[in-house]
Amino acid sequence: GTPALTPMSVTLASMNAAGLGRAATLRVSPAARLRAASRPARLSSGRVAPGGSRSRVAPVTRAAVDATVAYAVAQQNLVFAALVAAECVYQQGNLPADYKGRPELPKIALPCGLFAGAFALIQTDQTVLSPGGLALGAVACFFSGKYFLDRYDAIVPDGMDWPGPRVFPGTGIIFSLFVFLANVEALPRILNDF
Repeated sequence: GTPALTPMSVTLASMNAAGLGRAATLRVSPAARLRAASRPARLSSGRVAPGGSRSRVAPVTRAAVDATVAYAVAQQNLVFAALVAAECVYQQGNLPADYKGRPELPKIALPCGLFAGAFALIQTDQTVLSPGGLALGAVACFFSGKYFLDRYDAIVPDGMDWPGPRVFPGTGIIFSLFVFLANVEALPRILNDF
């Protein structure tokens, strides 16, 4: 009675034979140990473990940027552009045409266009364009923040209702700052990956 070998036991035996898994002890027949010792142990990436006999090592491909960071910021840029546009359309329906601080579609075209461009550049996953997209997103935040600040200053509070009509541009200023910080903080993390 020699126990039947499963692929897992042979893999563990080959790791033991290559000196990678000395802590694990297996009950494997001497013939299986010899077969495992004659083959170099392979890592999960297809490369040969140290001490193996293969001379060529498969190249490891890396993404140009850290996808989780870049894509998260790109999505924030796109969602914020959609929120700026949605708030503009919503407020145009609620506020009279002569109201000071009423949003106008031509004024949001620049920041929303820059946010969409930043999203597209970040998605390219290229060495120069992706960090450029983050920089463009930061510039878009400056223009959206200025747009909301101009609206905030133009609105004259009547003091009767709270939070009042300034709540939308005030929130827009805060969101512009948050998205700006996301773009700026992601830039060094992505540049460190190159």
